[in-house]
Amino acid sequence: MRIGMGWMGQSRVVASLGAAVLFGVALPALAAHGHDDDATIQQKIEARLVKSKITSEGQIDVGVKNGSVVLTGAVTTVAAQRNAERLARKEAKFVENRVQVIPAPRPDADIVKDVRREILGYPRLTVFDSIDFGVADGFLVLSGSVQEGYRRNDIERAVTRIAGVRAVKNEIGIQDASPFDARLRWQIYSRIYGHIDSVLPGAGQRIDAPVRIVVDHGKVTLTGWVNSAVDRTLVGLAARETLAFDVDNRVKIDGEPPAVDSQPKTTGPGVEI
Repeated sequence: MRIGMGWMGQSRVVASLGAAVLFGVALPALAAHGHDDDATIQQKIEARLVKSKITSEGQIDVGVKNGSVVLTGAVTTVAAQRNAERLARKEAKFVENRVQVIPAPRPDADIVKDVRREILGYPRLTVFDSIDFGVADGFLVLSGSVQEGYRRNDIERAVTRIAGVRAVKNEIGIQDASPFDARLRWQIYSRIYGHIDSVLPGAGQRIDAPVRIVVDHGKVTLTGWVNSAVDRTLVGLAARETLAFDVDNRVKIDGEPPAVDSQPKTTGPGVEI
């Protein structure tokens, strides 16, 4: 049977061709699959890894099947492991990251110094942010509380670059942003740093302020260090003379060892910033 095309069918084809020309669409593109094949995806990801110099930190193998990517291999930092996945996701929707972090052996004490330096060197940390962390065999746990979510993310990103860190678990909380909490923060700040000058001279909002003020849903947690038990009591009283629902005074005396029950259970002795 001869199958032909009537006048209406010819008109539709002509209309389609006209639309393609009008909008600058090349006719072969209309028949294209619309997606890169596996080999092309692999080549693009490998090129991105080389350009970013991630490959200088180890070896990463890229496997692609039906558009899904599996990354394998080993690198020396958590940052390299995470950046490899981030770059792969620019070319593929599904990425499974099996890259291992195998850093050169390094004492936890040295890692602690670097983590502390990264946190205290973060310029957006304020007196209203309090960060704790613990390290055990290169495994780092971040905890504490910050006012803004981006600070939580920035700090995590910074510590992933530290040599010797095998993994990072981020448990830093984000405080409530209500007007009541905002007023309470400044009320307590004024009482502590405005009236106890002999205890905490000129602290301002420096990142190394001796006492940190965490306010979340009306509940206050004080952290940091002072010189004596009397100073710690005065700081606690200053916070309790406000509309705070509850005050947890965790301020320590300089030179006092951390309490056993305050240490991260899986990360060894806790370190407070």
